[in-house]
Amino acid sequence: MNRAALFASLLLLSCSPEKARETLAEEPVATADTPLEEVADSVTDASLDGTATTTVPLDVRQQLPAELEVHLDRTHGLWQFPTLTPTDSQRVPQEEQGPYYVQADFNGDKKQDYAIQLVERDSAFVYAFVKRSEGDFQEFLLERDKLYDMDGKKRSIHYLRLAKKNDRLYDHATRQQTNIAQDGISVGAENYIATYVWEKGKFRKIESGD
Repeated sequence: MNRAALFASLLLLSCSPEKARETLAEEPVATADTPLEEVADSVTDASLDGTATTTVPLDVRQQLPAELEVHLDRTHGLWQFPTLTPTDSQRVPQEEQGPYYVQADFNGDKKQDYAIQLVERDSAFVYAFVKRSEGDFQEFLLERDKLYDMDGKKRSIHYLRLAKKNDRLYDHATRQQTNIAQDGISVGAENYIATYVWEKGKFRKIESGD
């Protein structure tokens, strides 16, 4: 066989269906059992994380009720949950509400109310949303603070926790112990806790800790 014929035979072999199947068999294939975060981008060879989100934390306890999420999207636009330090995100026991939002009847009218910490622009805000008889919410700004640079990220130093009806709190302003008459909203930061309780149509702040 001359050189031209030999070259043509080798070329046909390299392009045969059997050779193509062998080549495909060597490539990794994503299956239904392959975790999404392990699927690689065939162009950049970088991992693709299809589960990433900046709106709802991965903790299932923090999935917002639909009516609150709709209200936030309508009134607060591009809101996000804050990034907490690992310590602050674990301050609330798993069986309790927090650290991003809490829900209870804050004013004693038998309707579901909410409190949430969120980021807007360059600050962290804590809002309370009290359900009105018309079905919408009356909004109260409880706290506002800047975000702090920690470990290369902008973080909030606050966390939320539900203060339960009849909990006994020490009030620095009056230097007395007091029992709260309704569920309230505790906003913590290190050794400091401010608890907001409903009195006379608004929230009163009770400061405890350092």
